[in-house]
Amino acid sequence: MNKFIVSLFILLSPLFGFSQRAKLYKDLPAKSYYENGNLRVTRSFKSGKLLGYKTFYKSGALRSNYVFNAKGYHDSIANFYFPNGKVKTVWKYKNDKVKKRVDYTLEGEVVKGKKAYKKIGICNAILPYGKDNLTWTFRRGKLNSGLGFYDESLEDFNFILSKLSPNKIRFSAERSIYHSLAIAYTAIEDYEKALMYNYKALAIDGNNQAVLNNLGWLLLKIKEYDLALEYLNKCHEINPNNYYAFFNKAKLYLETRDYAKALYFIEKTIADKRSHKLLEKDISVEKTIWATRGEIYHKLGRAEEAIKDLQKALEENEVNSYAYRCLALVYIGGNQLNKACNALSKAKEHKYDKTYNTNEVEGLRKEYCLSE
Repeated sequence: MNKFIVSLFILLSPLFGFSQRAKLYKDLPAKSYYENGNLRVTRSFKSGKLLGYKTFYKSGALRSNYVFNAKGYHDSIANFYFPNGKVKTVWKYKNDKVKKRVDYTLEGEVVKGKKAYKKIGICNAILPYGKDNLTWTFRRGKLNSGLGFYDESLEDFNFILSKLSPNKIRFSAERSIYHSLAIAYTAIEDYEKALMYNYKALAIDGNNQAVLNNLGWLLLKIKEYDLALEYLNKCHEINPNNYYAFFNKAKLYLETRDYAKALYFIEKTIADKRSHKLLEKDISVEKTIWATRGEIYHKLGRAEEAIKDLQKALEENEVNSYAYRCLALVYIGGNQLNKACNALSKAKEHKYDKTYNTNEVEGLRKEYCLSE
C-alpha cells in the first residue's frame, strides 16, 4: 500500500445510520477474518435479524459471545474470555441495559476497586437511557477500548456515528471518536477502516500526538516502515517523551533488524514506569515490553538477559506463545535442547503457529525435538 493509496482514505465517510444496535450489523458478513485468514467473528442471522455473535482470538480460542433478542437488543448473559479459556467478564443484559457486570483476574479472582471498571459501572447505570445518551455512550466506548474490549467499544462508537453527521462530530464533545475508532479497528486488524478513521482524526487535529502515534502503530502493522517512522517522529516532535511512540519505534527497528536502535528505544520505553501497565489494556497482546526486549537481547547475543525478560513476560501472561517461541530460540542458541523443547511444546500448546500464520514452531520441534 503506497502513500498515494493511503492518502485516499481521508475521502471516505462512515456508512452507519441505524437506530437499534443490532441493525448496525445488518450489512456485515456472517464471518470476518484476521489478516492471516484466521476466523475473528461469526454472526448469526435469522430473516435478516442478528441473533448474536462470537469473537475469537487469533489462536482460535473463543474471545466473547453475545445474544440479541427479537427486537434487536442485547439480552441474556454475555461472556468475555481470556486466551486460556478462563472467564474474564460476565454481563447480564436486559434490552440493552446492563443489569450486572462482573470482571475477573487471570487467576479467577473478582476485580475490585479498579477505576476504569467503576467508571464503566456508572455508564452502565445510566445507559441506554438518559439525557446525555451519546456522551455516556462515548465514555463507555473509550473505557472498554482501553481495557481491550474492542468489539464492545465499536458497538458504542458506531451507534454514535449513526446519530451524528460528520459536521456535528467535528464540533461535538465526541470529536475524538475518529481516533477511538482507529484504535479499535487497528486492534481487530480491520486496517482499511483504521486508516480511514486515522486520517479523519488527523483532519480534525493534525498535531495530536496520540493520533500521530496511533497512525505510526497502524502503518507499522501493515509494514509501511518509512511512513510509520515519519508519523512516530512527528509524534516525538510534539512530545519527546511519548513512551507509546518509543515502544512502536523499538518494534519497528526490531522488524527491520536494526537491533541497536531497537534496544535504545525499548530501554526508553521501559524507563517510563507507565509502560509496565500496558498489558492491562489487552491481555491477548503477546509482543509486550518484556517479550520485545527479550527478543532484542536474543538477537544481540545477550542470552541471560533475554531469558530473564522472556520469563517476566510469561509471569505476566502464562499463555504467551510468542514469549515461549523466543525462549526456545534462546535455548537452542545455547544448545540447551531439553529446555528448548519444553518451550516449543508450550508454544505449540498455545498455538503460536496458528496465531502468527507460520510453521516455525512445528519445524523447530521436528528439527530439535522429534528427530529420534
